[in-house]
Amino acid sequence: MEELFLNGMALLTKYGGDILTNWKRVKSELSTQQDDLISEFDGMMTYSFEELLKKNDYEHINQLILAMLSQWRDQYSMDIDYSQVIFLLSAIENMIHHILEEQENPSIIDHQSIQYIFNKLLDQVLIPLTTETSGHKWLDTMITSNIIPLHWAALLRIEDFEYKLIELRSVDSTKETKSIIEICMTMSAHTVEQLSLALCRLMNPGETQPRVIPISFAKETLLLCLKSTDASSISSQRIELISNMYKRQIKMNTLESENEWKDAALLYTLRLLMAQTCSDTLKTVADGFVDYLSYKRSALFLYSPKVESAIFAAHKNLGKDVQNIKVEFSEVSFLKKYLQKILQSKPVYLEEAAEHIPKRLADEYQLASLVAVPIFTPRKGRLLGLILLDQDGEWFEEPKPNQQAMLMKFGHYAGEALYKQWGSIIQQLDVGSPLLTPREKDVLKLMAQGETIQCAAEHLHLSPYTVRDYVAAIIKKLKVKNRTEAVVKAIRLNLIE
Repeated sequence: MEELFLNGMALLTKYGGDILTNWKRVKSELSTQQDDLISEFDGMMTYSFEELLKKNDYEHINQLILAMLSQWRDQYSMDIDYSQVIFLLSAIENMIHHILEEQENPSIIDHQSIQYIFNKLLDQVLIPLTTETSGHKWLDTMITSNIIPLHWAALLRIEDFEYKLIELRSVDSTKETKSIIEICMTMSAHTVEQLSLALCRLMNPGETQPRVIPISFAKETLLLCLKSTDASSISSQRIELISNMYKRQIKMNTLESENEWKDAALLYTLRLLMAQTCSDTLKTVADGFVDYLSYKRSALFLYSPKVESAIFAAHKNLGKDVQNIKVEFSEVSFLKKYLQKILQSKPVYLEEAAEHIPKRLADEYQLASLVAVPIFTPRKGRLLGLILLDQDGEWFEEPKPNQQAMLMKFGHYAGEALYKQWGSIIQQLDVGSPLLTPREKDVLKLMAQGETIQCAAEHLHLSPYTVRDYVAAIIKKLKVKNRTEAVVKAIRLNLIE
């Protein structure tokens, strides 16, 4: 894996100028979304990223990541919108994949090297989310398990250089205590000590100096207020044991969560690789979003290159004959509303599906909430289609940031798998699409190599007149003006290499 990292660093160094130039374009396209966060990323890209690449002396991926995050956090202080961070990281990764394709003939290892670096960066975004969830769970554990006698326990998180109260639990469940907790939930302070003192004054009226134990990890701090009658009997060794248990549990939960999404991604990728035919690939794409993620139904729609419509390609658990579904883009309102996000491979959450898709489909399949995931190939920078996911007609909340990250990755993996067979898939699904015979493809390949009609005829052992007839048929089928346009379109549709 270190070789992947070093290769990725070499590519980032080689194309550092192109990356920063293209980032300016991407930044302008995203300027209407989260301007403050994009400004921060601009600082990271033009300052941290550029300076780190100049050094190019990092022996391990974690050194690079920690240095980048350190530079970023030293420069900026705003509270992070994790969903947008994940989206921007993905947009930057897709941009770099596209640069590689434009500049040289990259190997699969080159693309995987970039993917590896950005997966590690993504881990650093997801880890705080897992840590926060673990902190809430541990707060419940401390209150309910009676490991040590507590009066109350609080969870603090540092945001914008202030400690804010995130959760407060008390062993006393009276109405009066609940009212005091509601008042406390608005509190914040510059230090843990200040916030702890303020909580004690409200939660422990009459006690002169209750014993409060702070346990800090990452951006969170647990405050454990001991019962006054037992405070002196709790030894420092006992406190250290509890602190270590808390930190160890958070680390384990973080590692478990990280491995869980990577395991799902690995299983999905391997299953896509095992698909042999177009039909197998389409089915695997649709099945994987249900089998490895927390959704119950899926429907895959692909873009038809001939007409402005979405062609139904595959499904999982719809339970009906849906092969003839064909939707005009003008019927799908969310495509226009969220087009920029979709073209940048970001999942779109639709709380009320019936407001965004044709009513006949919403009624027939009893749709409530939906998530639309772009099927996108990062290497070519192309949107191939969308996969719609739901919970079998039940309403559900917007995917959390870590779930959005997984959906984006699945959309990328599916896009790469489909693109390999794109020409054949389009031919199979859309009867009206360009359909070239094997001999026509042979002629077109020679045209792509710059051969003349005469040379192509000699190579294929045909007469020049026959080759001209083939060229004319190709131009007609592809609906282009000349041989050059035919070659360009055929390559874009993946009909020829």
